[in-house]
Amino acid sequence: MPDIEKRGSGKLLWISVAAVIALTAAILLYKFLDPAGSVFWPKCPFYMLTGLECPGCGSQRAIHSLLNGDLLSAMHYNLLLVLVIPYLLLYAVLVIVRKVRNRIPGFSPEFAKLCKRLEMALYHGPALLILLAVILLFWLFRNFTPCF
Repeated sequence: MPDIEKRGSGKLLWISVAAVIALTAAILLYKFLDPAGSVFWPKCPFYMLTGLECPGCGSQRAIHSLLNGDLLSAMHYNLLLVLVIPYLLLYAVLVIVRKVRNRIPGFSPEFAKLCKRLEMALYHGPALLILLAVILLFWLFRNFTPCF
């Protein structure tokens, strides 16, 4: 049985290393290759077919701008992406806390419960419906109002 556990943890380690390498490569590509002037990055098929921007349009340029320290340009390209990044980072932190809480001696059970309640409140059930509504409203406003 211990051999199976070792193999499973070794496989997880290699998957984690590969994910970190892929993420690092993607970050470097987005930092140094401007999607606005590069043929390397894909274009939005929805925009190409309809002439309307989808909720994700401008995300590649926004990421490039953020990685180069230009928050205003990033907000211009895709405000929703800029606003949702802290939300996604918080989710990542909550998942990590959930995964490691039993492996850390002295980890506060009260803190673990607080993290679980926060995760349930912000990332499940009605919160997902609210997020969907925000995405749809953003999509409508960016295409049919002059303020976006």
